[in-house]
Amino acid sequence: MEVYSPIVYALYLLKKSDKPAIGKMLADDIIGRQAISEKDAASFGLEDDKILLLYEGSEDANKRLLELFKGNLIPLEKVKAEEVYKLIKDEDSRAEGGMGFLFG
Repeated sequence: MEVYSPIVYALYLLKKSDKPAIGKMLADDIIGRQAISEKDAASFGLEDDKILLLYEGSEDANKRLLELFKGNLIPLEKVKAEEVYKLIKDEDSRAEGGMGFLFG
């Protein structure tokens, strides 16, 4: 029987020099099944030498992500993460609306 694990999101900063770690994250059997997207951190008013990673998936897989890549990932503080997450979702909604207009 499969155990229910709620979907969570988390935002992390990753040094641009550590970008190869993203491929290792996606290659992991558990982490790779979650949604991980990268954004330019500077686009959200964050450090320009960093990549912003958005994780959306199970809480257990997020714990695994942190265990395996704790040396690479810098979690965003809660208030900043909520603000940036809202910006990302607003941006996604605008992009989806534009695609609907083009192809609708």
